[in-house]
Amino acid sequence: MAEGSELMSRLVSENAELKKQVRLMKENQMLKRLLSESCQERGGLGSRDLLFPRAPTYPEDCSPGSAEIQGFCGAQKDGRIVGEIAFQLDRRILAYVFPGLTRLYGFTVANIPEKIKQTCIKSLDGSVDQTRLRELTQRYAALTARLERLGYNREVHPEFSEFLINTYGILRQRPDLRASPPRSPAALRKLLIDVLPPKFLGDSLLLLSCLCELAKEDRKPLFAW
Repeated sequence: MAEGSELMSRLVSENAELKKQVRLMKENQMLKRLLSESCQERGGLGSRDLLFPRAPTYPEDCSPGSAEIQGFCGAQKDGRIVGEIAFQLDRRILAYVFPGLTRLYGFTVANIPEKIKQTCIKSLDGSVDQTRLRELTQRYAALTARLERLGYNREVHPEFSEFLINTYGILRQRPDLRASPPRSPAALRKLLIDVLPPKFLGDSLLLLSCLCELAKEDRKPLFAW
């Protein structure tokens, strides 16, 4: 009991510390967005309205600070891969718990228990489909048990995944596999080590391990589109 209480206290403390870090990360978001839009404009993406005024354009070889901008483009892409890892894990978890359900708007890993109950309510009379409720609950419990063996904590990591997605973003479009081959788990681990501050590294590597575990089962690429 003492060990269990100590573990829970540590997890709660770590979760609180993660929340405090969110505020610090958000302070850099305005600058990151500004540079990101500049990067997108140079890359010809331009698929949405800019949130900031357009910067003056210059020839490629005489753009003031172009090498600073180009370096940020690569860093921004790597950051989006961090968010994509968390997004792909969350999507796989939801797909496993709710097989065959294609419309997942409003579904998050954090609200799975609530959504299980909602999806099991019959539309005609409002009664609960007990068979489906039992099936989905068992699927959720089985998946949670598997991930917990890897260190996943459903009281902490769903919120942490949302934090990574909101902070770093996700990939804007499906990558061209001919020009950019899929990254291996080892390459993604190295990327996390290079991009993330130490405070977030351990939990992010854990999310990647969970994603690799689920990818073995569905036999799809880590980034399934």
